[in-house]
Amino acid sequence: MRVAWAFRLCLVWLHGQNARGSSDFALFRGWGLQRPEHGQDAHATPNPDKIFAIFTSVLLGLESTFRANNGRIIVYQKPLSLFMSRRLLILLGLAAAISLAAAHADLTSPVLAQPFPATANLGRAAQSFDLYAYINDPNVTGTAVRVTTTVGTLGTGNIDIALTDAQTPITVANFLTYINSGNFANNVIHRAVANFVIQGGGYGFFDDGTGNFSLNLVPTFPPIQNEPGISNVRGTVAMAKVGNDPNSATSQWFINTADNSSNLDFQNGGFTVFGRVIGTGMQIADIINSSTCGPYDYSSFLPDWGSIPLTANSLTIGNLVLTSMAVVPAMTYAVSSANSTLVTANLNGNILTLTPSATLTGNTNITITATDLEGFSGNLTMPVNVVASYTYDLWKGLYNFANTTVSAETADPDGDGVPNLSEYAFGGDPLHAQAVPGAPQAEAGGGITFYQRQAANLSYAVYESTDLTNWTLIWQTSNGYGNSAVTAHTLNIVPGFDSVTVNDPSGVPKPLHFWRVQISRTL
Repeated sequence: MRVAWAFRLCLVWLHGQNARGSSDFALFRGWGLQRPEHGQDAHATPNPDKIFAIFTSVLLGLESTFRANNGRIIVYQKPLSLFMSRRLLILLGLAAAISLAAAHADLTSPVLAQPFPATANLGRAAQSFDLYAYINDPNVTGTAVRVTTTVGTLGTGNIDIALTDAQTPITVANFLTYINSGNFANNVIHRAVANFVIQGGGYGFFDDGTGNFSLNLVPTFPPIQNEPGISNVRGTVAMAKVGNDPNSATSQWFINTADNSSNLDFQNGGFTVFGRVIGTGMQIADIINSSTCGPYDYSSFLPDWGSIPLTANSLTIGNLVLTSMAVVPAMTYAVSSANSTLVTANLNGNILTLTPSATLTGNTNITITATDLEGFSGNLTMPVNVVASYTYDLWKGLYNFANTTVSAETADPDGDGVPNLSEYAFGGDPLHAQAVPGAPQAEAGGGITFYQRQAANLSYAVYESTDLTNWTLIWQTSNGYGNSAVTAHTLNIVPGFDSVTVNDPSGVPKPLHFWRVQISRTL
């Protein structure tokens, strides 16, 4: 049953997007108030140009200066300094209610996804490893997002979310767009329904361009296609949307604080779950959803703030639940070399690069520390052997190939179209499909440039064709670097590799031509 009431223009034109459970929620559609029944949701199209402020005594409790500005409520000035000082004070007296010490089902140490080589044999060339392929968090298979949450006067805590990139690519891309645009900074959790959901993404404090921040609607992007399929069980994160319109989700999201699968998996085309809270994040969500935070009815201030979580029954900034979001790495790493003179270890995100000495040989150890979002760490020690001549067989040993079939020169275990011998010759990684650093590149002025590994048993041959059928040999290693086809030769472009540029010395113009580099190895 729907009951509609007329209201006066002195109120507020707002929007609401909701997942509906057993609670009644008031929000505005058009110029009438609708109270959905169980299992329903509703929404009014946001129109920021039609926002009118309600000025009541409820505003007087805010700690900062309030004033009207073009129909908006200016809540505070210089928010960064205000929030930083508040957070520092909160951290000094952080309430025990937001303790992150309790156990949680998702808490796992980083796991070894695949073994490192028993010994990494390095020649004179640097080698890179994608550490996440070796040591990772099994709870995070896609993008990780941290929701930094200030729960009123209680304190701050993090709600970490593992997004389901593969299962819900449209929804994840939409969510990340809001994060990257800054629209999910300084947002308000405006709805909390016990044993159902907490909801945000509808309201926030935004700079009006003068350094003043006002409470306003979250600017939205076009609605997205619904992607149901993952069940709305406790701890999942889903998108809110318009009633009777499955493909209407924009910015509002909610966390299921109970198993809502029997309801939300089926109504309105099913609510799209696109992430899962990991680690201790549900402790924070449960506090927001508990009687500690009310909820309270401030629908007289904003119509769909009828169940807003506050840490006291006073609508002040200090009592609001505020969130800001950022994409974070699922794992962080630290590395050290026991002998940095022999081998240096450098990290770029999760890519570890080991660079051997140009003159020394010997053995050392590389220590890798991996830390997940919950702060759990694991250590691994990798022995490294630096040899004078880095053969293909030593290179194979570096990557722990599963069997002799995938370690063959012509095999392509990572499926990137580059066989093992070419990965070796140009400095690639045979087990992870990624750009090969020294792969041949056509030059704008003509010719081709590629890396040449400093290995005596490797030969490179460059061919040219105008029709992809007939190929002409232009240069090969035995011709030497003084040959007229070699237009550039740079020694040690990176450790263990030279750079060679080859072009057709005939100078005959060709409207269209192709290049290829053939690698051969002497056994």
